Amino acid sequence: MKMKINFNSIIFKTLFSLLLLSVIFISYISISSKYTFSSGYTSLIQEKISIIKQSINPSISLNLSYGFDDAINEIGEKILENENVLLLKIDSYSDKKVFAFSKNTKTIDEYREEKEFISFSELIDPATAEEIGKMTLIYSKKSYDEFMNRFYIWFFTAMIMFTFAMLFLSLYLYKALKPLGDLAFALDSFNPKKPRELNLSVKDKNEVSSITNAANLMIENLIRFLNYSKALNVELSQKQNHLKEAQRIANVGSWEYDIHDDTLTLSDEIYRILGIKNIKLSFEELLSLVCEKDIKHTQNTLKHAIDNGSNFDLKYCVNVQNGKQIQLHTIGKVRKKATGDAKITAVSMDITQDMKNKQMIEKLAYYDILTSLPNRALLKDRIAQALQNAQRYDNQVALIFLDLDHFKLINDTLGHSTGDKLLIYVSEVLAKQIRKSDTLARLGGDEFVILLPDIKELNDAKIIAKKIINAFAGQHHIQTHQLYITTSIGISLYPATSSNMDELITNADTAMYDAKQDGRNQYKIYSKDMGNFISSQMRIEQDLKKAINSKTELEVYYQAKIDTKNGFISGAEALIRWNHPEHGLMYPDEFIGVAESTGMILDMGRWIIEESIFQLQEWNRVGFSGLNIAINLSAKQFQDSQLVSFITSMIEKYSVVPSQLEFEITESLSMSNMDATLRVLHELKNLGVSIAIDDFGTGYSSLSYLKQFPVHTLKIDKSFVMDMVESDGDRVIVKTIISMAHSLGFKTVAEGVETQEHVEILQD
Repeated sequence: MKMKINFNSIIFKTLFSLLLLSVIFISYISISSKYTFSSGYTSLIQEKISIIKQSINPSISLNLSYGFDDAINEIGEKILENENVLLLKIDSYSDKKVFAFSKNTKTIDEYREEKEFISFSELIDPATAEEIGKMTLIYSKKSYDEFMNRFYIWFFTAMIMFTFAMLFLSLYLYKALKPLGDLAFALDSFNPKKPRELNLSVKDKNEVSSITNAANLMIENLIRFLNYSKALNVELSQKQNHLKEAQRIANVGSWEYDIHDDTLTLSDEIYRILGIKNIKLSFEELLSLVCEKDIKHTQNTLKHAIDNGSNFDLKYCVNVQNGKQIQLHTIGKVRKKATGDAKITAVSMDITQDMKNKQMIEKLAYYDILTSLPNRALLKDRIAQALQNAQRYDNQVALIFLDLDHFKLINDTLGHSTGDKLLIYVSEVLAKQIRKSDTLARLGGDEFVILLPDIKELNDAKIIAKKIINAFAGQHHIQTHQLYITTSIGISLYPATSSNMDELITNADTAMYDAKQDGRNQYKIYSKDMGNFISSQMRIEQDLKKAINSKTELEVYYQAKIDTKNGFISGAEALIRWNHPEHGLMYPDEFIGVAESTGMILDMGRWIIEESIFQLQEWNRVGFSGLNIAINLSAKQFQDSQLVSFITSMIEKYSVVPSQLEFEITESLSMSNMDATLRVLHELKNLGVSIAIDDFGTGYSSLSYLKQFPVHTLKIDKSFVMDMVESDGDRVIVKTIISMAHSLGFKTVAEGVETQEHVEILQD
């Protein structure tokens, strides 16, 4: 019997594909693995050669520049002790000397023909940085040959095992797929008129056996139909139960009212929503549950739908047990027949919680969550109404803008909980100082605005401002704290100083800022002169943006740090300066505030960091590798999620040691948002840089928090250091901070050291 090969069969296609893929796989693995292992081990040898060169190059260059031949010979003989180094040759350009060290008499060309590893490098005079010679190093390829021999043995063993695996798999697939041919023949012989079992042998539980069983089951369809009908009834019952459950979960019930027969059918969920037992109710009894305020509208809507056979949509209140009320939303339709009969079919859902949520959303949209005062959106709406009335009746409108003095200090030192309690207390105090017709709003933070919609003269606003300042005089009890509260107030007037809403708000804010700049705890009336300061700040902002983009006007100065033990310079602090084309040299306190408020501090800060690290690289290059640089970080920079990754990239770019960098944060910054502060500080510590607390002693940091920080240095504020010669109190403070820092394992840096007396006190 001849064996016929069916080239279209699954068996042939499967085995052929397996064979083809195996050949491709073996070919690819043969080429790629040889290249990968060879290049990988070659790179390893090149790295070893590089290490050897790096270890001897500086010494040979130094000895060659001074003509120390004996030292060069000693290095050459020492390097030949490495069993893999075959030859070391040094050519001097100045005196044409040649130093050759070899384990045999072979020449470089012979080594090259034998494919040994040959490396050349120039020798640089460390003093003049000029090329003074060339070094040739020949490294043995013996280890490489041994490695590749082991690779070939492993590789061919693996290929043999893979070949046997493919043969086994081919045999298994052939046996697994052969029953498909038998099944195809049996199905082709199947006669629908005389159905009978196929009687195919099913040995294994696989796809082929599943197909065979499916064919045998075709003759049992009649019996299965009866069983399916029974199952269908069960499924229908389950779906009815599911519908009830879905209605319960969604708080949706259905009901139907036959107008002709006056019968009402309610679903179980309707009874649950109404809180009544499953008893028979009439339609009139159902309507009697509707609240009095909604009953007339509900009856009219239903009557209109019944008369016109239309849809209806109702929202109404319903009285339930225990005197409670709920809100229902009913959507329904009246269906009329030709005989005149009519039915109402509807669904009702409990929307009580939805209504509460809607009210809450409206409150969140127009009212401050903390104080329940109107927010900015509602304030603007009321200002717009006040201005319209003022135009119509020729009235005046005043706006009082105020914020609390030093609120951030209270928030940072006593915690946000105390800060929130203070804001609530302040809102209550302010509410007592104004009229019922006035609007008190909180814009955010510690900023409050009072709208006086109808005043006769400016003095009316002044009276309220004075009342507010007097109300905050003296001590105030907030939780367990005794606090002194002051406020800075700005007043703008429509139409005298402001012509629209934006000007009214902006001018009041400007006047408040002027009051704060003039000593706080007072009120100021807006005048045009105050706007000049804002214009000046805007010009600084525009010029600073150009300076940051061009980088030509900004400079980094480096203030030296002196080690008191030996008097040597240990490092420097990076300080930004701005060479303004009109104003000359400007110090940070003249423009850093603008950079902070506009966000330009991020770009400026990144430039300072890169410029400082570049300078550190230059110092390292010329031999001052023991120096470090301290760089200040602002609050905005500390909030930058890319800060640590940027610092990492700069360290890698300029190849500096992380420990040469120190980043300074202020004491108040370290105390704010403790979780975020600790996270960033630990990321910086893991990077390997140092952390310093700047201006230590001027803030309100807690020692229990301070010891948690990965801090290396405390910088004592110069206000203590400069006066400690004359002031015993400042001297004690400085010594206490130093003692405390050393006990915690911190270093200390004193700012403002200007005389020898300062140095001697610190050394003591």
